[in-house]
Amino acid sequence: MKFDSSEKHSYAKLVPEAVGDQKALQEGEGDLSISADRLREKHSPNDFALWKSSKPGEPSWDSPWGKGRPGWHIECSAMAGSLLGESMDIHGGGFDLRFPHHDNELAQSEAYFENDHWVRYFLHTGHLTIAGCKMSKSLKNFITIKDALKKHTARQLRLAFLMHSWKDTLDYSNNTMESAIQYEKFMNEFFLNVKDILRAPADVTGQFQKWENQEAELNKK
Repeated sequence: MKFDSSEKHSYAKLVPEAVGDQKALQEGEGDLSISADRLREKHSPNDFALWKSSKPGEPSWDSPWGKGRPGWHIECSAMAGSLLGESMDIHGGGFDLRFPHHDNELAQSEAYFENDHWVRYFLHTGHLTIAGCKMSKSLKNFITIKDALKKHTARQLRLAFLMHSWKDTLDYSNNTMESAIQYEKFMNEFFLNVKDILRAPADVTGQFQKWENQEAELNKK
């Protein structure tokens, strides 16, 4: 059973330019998206599965269409809708999920709840990569926090994360960690200098504690 995307006039709100993008559709739906047999079953190439028949060994439930299971997109909408109802303020996820996954979630949920604001704000985060590739269990190219802490301190790891924006890709590499280590040294030296100044005689600290006019104006901004 598929969702007829042509009935949803605002389909692909998040990435409208991706409508019809066969590569993105294949990543989101697999062989359900672009195989010739599957395309003949659709009204539009952008239609996506709400319910699909189960393969041998897969979980299945009885339905009017036979034994099957929910489509990937409807699973997320069902879980979120059961807990948060007809709308939510913030929905998060990796930037690669914008289309088709999050656009499909929006389409089916807004159709079900009969509104046009199921999600008010999306936050799409960057990926954590290693050697330029997205960390993945299937590729086995990941490192655990426990193993990372054998090489670096918790503070150095935190600094590595803080030195990058939440929406940008962060590559876990020797260069990234070396930058964090150097920044930690800079901060340590800065605070040591501050402590030295604060320990100095009162007549010396006074000149540092009193703001000049330029500093006072800067503080107002």
